[in-house]
Amino acid sequence: MGEKSILFTTPTFPYPTLPANDSLTDAAGQRFTKGDGMFTLYSHSHCFANHILAQNINVPSVLLEYPRWEDFTREVEKGYDIIGISAFPPHLDNVLKMCEYIRAKSPQSVIMLGSYAAQAFAASYDAETQKRYVDHVILGEGVKFLREYLGEEPHRPISQRLMPRAGAAPPFLNLHPQGNIGFLITGLGCIGGCDFCSTTAMFDKKRIEMLSPRELVEHIKLYHEHFPEIVLMFLIEEDHFRFPEYLNEIREYWLDNPSVIENLDIFYFGSIDYIGEFAKEYGWDALGEIGAGTIFIGVESKYAGDHGYEKRDEVDARMVFDNLHSMGVRTVGAWICGWDFHHHANIYEDLNYLVSLKPTYQQLTRLSPFPGTELWTRMKEEGRVYDVPWEDVHFWSGSQKNVALEPHETLNLTEYGYDLLYKTWGPCLLRRLEVTMNGYEYCMRSANPVMREHKSKFFKKQSGLVWLLLQPLDRFAPNGVVRRRVRKADERFRQLFGEPTAVMKAASMVLDSRAIRFYIKEMFDPLNRHPKEEPCKKYIYDKKRNNSAVPYRTERKSPSLKTWMEIRDMNLRHEMYEHLLKNLKHVSKSDEDIDNYIVERMQARSYVAF
Repeated sequence: MGEKSILFTTPTFPYPTLPANDSLTDAAGQRFTKGDGMFTLYSHSHCFANHILAQNINVPSVLLEYPRWEDFTREVEKGYDIIGISAFPPHLDNVLKMCEYIRAKSPQSVIMLGSYAAQAFAASYDAETQKRYVDHVILGEGVKFLREYLGEEPHRPISQRLMPRAGAAPPFLNLHPQGNIGFLITGLGCIGGCDFCSTTAMFDKKRIEMLSPRELVEHIKLYHEHFPEIVLMFLIEEDHFRFPEYLNEIREYWLDNPSVIENLDIFYFGSIDYIGEFAKEYGWDALGEIGAGTIFIGVESKYAGDHGYEKRDEVDARMVFDNLHSMGVRTVGAWICGWDFHHHANIYEDLNYLVSLKPTYQQLTRLSPFPGTELWTRMKEEGRVYDVPWEDVHFWSGSQKNVALEPHETLNLTEYGYDLLYKTWGPCLLRRLEVTMNGYEYCMRSANPVMREHKSKFFKKQSGLVWLLLQPLDRFAPNGVVRRRVRKADERFRQLFGEPTAVMKAASMVLDSRAIRFYIKEMFDPLNRHPKEEPCKKYIYDKKRNNSAVPYRTERKSPSLKTWMEIRDMNLRHEMYEHLLKNLKHVSKSDEDIDNYIVERMQARSYVAF
């Protein structure tokens, strides 16, 4: 077989929006920090599945991310041998349109469809319809399939080189956040067996290890070496804590070089029981020693354990959340509305249970029967799946016929839940500061030298960075309860770290002024009117860069005039702020560690992530 030409692509813009007019590509804004007003983080991400495919074959390829229709058609008309599309269910209408265009304009191209759109497509269409649009529907891990198709060795190790960085920031700081988040996939699939989980169904209740502990450590080091602006490493895995030996091996690598822990901020995924078991086996300090900065925890419902879901059979959720927060580990509490056991007598009690956990961040969704899952199959048989457009098949889908709640109620309850968390505990960024100050106190009390001498430095820098937002948090607090929490956080910061430096005070005033400008603009032109759209990027994997840490070169489409003006304005302001803070840093010598960190973050345009 001669060398093939391959195009990998995501669906074309424009993308449908979510029920609250949120962007499909803004994970932080649509989920983790949703409902926080101007303090809702504004984020972007990348199609890492396509990058892993491109990196693990010997054939050169082109990868389109977020193309417009004209970008896509221009590439199709070059006559690629293989066109691979990676998508989610809300994109399927658009994906079918793309496939029709390929069939008409490049009939020799073999079309491959992967990711969760492929799972939904396979479950929803008969074989004849599938063949009309797609030649191969790829379920599960796609590297082996593609290698076999290309005649390559399918079983050689799957590598993950440096990939494009994601980013997140409050919108009044940066509407175009620089890449400050690195992504790695440690494992695919899940052995948990939850009937609503697409990943469990996709990989048939199995897990595929993508990186060994040693490889993960080396990859994280590589990210920090090449991208010093990285503030968070986001590790994809359904539940890291099901594999305690894996985590302990990572811990041992970091303990051999404990100074690394001063800059480790890793986003893990876990469940209440397995986090508790890991802590029981290795001690709670082990969470800090593996670099855990944030843990996504599927709370689902306080009643889930009574209905067959193994989330909290032996370990109390409040104990786990309290212990994590007390030692400085941030949490994402995930709650699902619309279970069959939910009714008007218990739904508010269940929601308030989540609020009582005081998660640092949150994900509130509706129970959604995704095509291809056990839940979808069962509900289809029971006649309980509404026929909704593909664009409405997502975490907030109204496709389920609930037992006791109307569809509008479940959506309203998730929106109410976000608002309740905001008005009870304040924005996620305030909760983050409270947790990081907990972590500093925990470390300074600890007899463990790794926590006291190294992890404490991480919490000090992080607390100093988030303190800069207290002025706008105070000014734009949603109520007096939250405003008092802001002022108590300021009092506590000064007790722990002393008077803020001149650099910190100046930076805080700058951010406050930007928040005021943003607030005024929001009164007349709310950001929610303009759901986030990603720029089109083209990545060239020519295989000439195989020995390079970054194995691709990037071509960017020229931004719109509006975007160009926003970026220019942002660049000019940043240059002014950098100059101001650098000069102040030489005047203020009271805390050089925090001052240096703040100036570094400003120079990198990389603020807080999660």
